[in-house]
Amino acid sequence: MAWSNFMVTVAGVAAVAYLMKSDVRVGAATFRRNLKHIRGWLEEQSTAASKATKEEVKQVTEKAKQAAKREDPSD
Repeated sequence: MAWSNFMVTVAGVAAVAYLMKSDVRVGAATFRRNLKHIRGWLEEQSTAASKATKEEVKQVTEKAKQAAKREDPSD
């Protein structure tokens, strides 16, 4: 009786370990895929922010040039 209980316990532990191993692999794959998506989103946002900053700098520079031309008494 003890021997059969031991065998059932070993089989149960092995089954749980096998299922957990595959579950961990699937979870890790999902996590890696999500990280790739998040990294892509962050890169897109970074690019958009950089582009917006460059446009803002251009606009401010143009306004400063126009203001300097209006204040220039040599005209």
